[in-house]
Amino acid sequence: MTDERLMAGFRGHTHHGFRGTSPVIELDGVPVLVSMDIDGVLWTCDLRAGTCAQRPLELDAAAPDDDWYREIGLLDDDADEDEDWRPEFEIDVWGIVSVFTTGHLEGRPVVVTGGGRFDLARFEEDMMGGAVRVWDLRTGRKIGKTLTGHELGVCSLTAVPYERGLLVVSSSEEGTLLAWDVATGERLAEIEGSYNGAMGAALIDGRPIAATGGHDSFVQAWDVLRGEPLGEPLTGIEPVVRAIAITRTGGRTVVVGGGDDNALRVWDLESQKPAGPPLTGHTDTIETLGTATVAGRTIAVTGSRDGTTRIWDLTRGEQIGEPLDGRHLHTCIDIAGTPVAVTANSGNGILVWDLTRAAPAPPEQLR
Repeated sequence: MTDERLMAGFRGHTHHGFRGTSPVIELDGVPVLVSMDIDGVLWTCDLRAGTCAQRPLELDAAAPDDDWYREIGLLDDDADEDEDWRPEFEIDVWGIVSVFTTGHLEGRPVVVTGGGRFDLARFEEDMMGGAVRVWDLRTGRKIGKTLTGHELGVCSLTAVPYERGLLVVSSSEEGTLLAWDVATGERLAEIEGSYNGAMGAALIDGRPIAATGGHDSFVQAWDVLRGEPLGEPLTGIEPVVRAIAITRTGGRTVVVGGGDDNALRVWDLESQKPAGPPLTGHTDTIETLGTATVAGRTIAVTGSRDGTTRIWDLTRGEQIGEPLDGRHLHTCIDIAGTPVAVTANSGNGILVWDLTRAAPAPPEQLR
């Protein structure tokens, strides 16, 4: 029997993916899923037609810029600047692209990547840490500077449009959260979050807000541009926290988090208190999390190691419908006016779900 909630499905693409989620972005008016293979080739998949195209990244350009070399002393002050002084660059795709996301920079679609813990080690024996880089989705060319500052690998990465353009927030294994203005390469904030954890960010009432969690029994919300905590830690969750989102529901801002204790928790950011009891149903770790608005209500969608994707009504505090097929939630997005969830299932396929069918309005709204 065909699941009426399923809009489209196709195989042969998820084996190209790296760890973490594969984002969806509009490219020339078409929603495409973006992933990357072990050779550093970008894959864009048309979610309507189910066709895929390749766009290799110019990974030779991943080396940091000249100023960065000068700062760590790799360029001798007496060296001839016209000489080819750059050290040989050994490409390690996994090191350069450990996690990635997408966004729009000055009208063009871009891919933002975060490197693993040994990303920068090839340049100087004592250097470690992952860098953040921006690439043109259409050409695969690197845009702007290589953004450095993390001591270990980048484990979470989010791009948020804000008043000056595109803000990228990166969280690393050592717990440092950095915020960058992509257009200028300016570092706007440095925040000490949770060790080796998760991070979610969003634009709420015109200001970028982030929330961090990990090997702590709490989640902390932050005003990103000020680099200041928003209230006290949000408690009640057990480590390890692996997925976090920030959204609006019922006129209030809420932080949503899940992880190794299999439950989804929701906190009211203003009151600093849980917005209800934990939402249970998963039987294994919640790994991925997204939010969407369907029929005027805010929902959360969670992917779990138990092999299912579940939908939750954040206002009513309950699960909606039966689980969807798919351990891994790639994203929630609006396609041609229809909110959808994109999941990966155990059969190595991509599934696109109509959330208006998967999360129908409650009976009282239908009267």
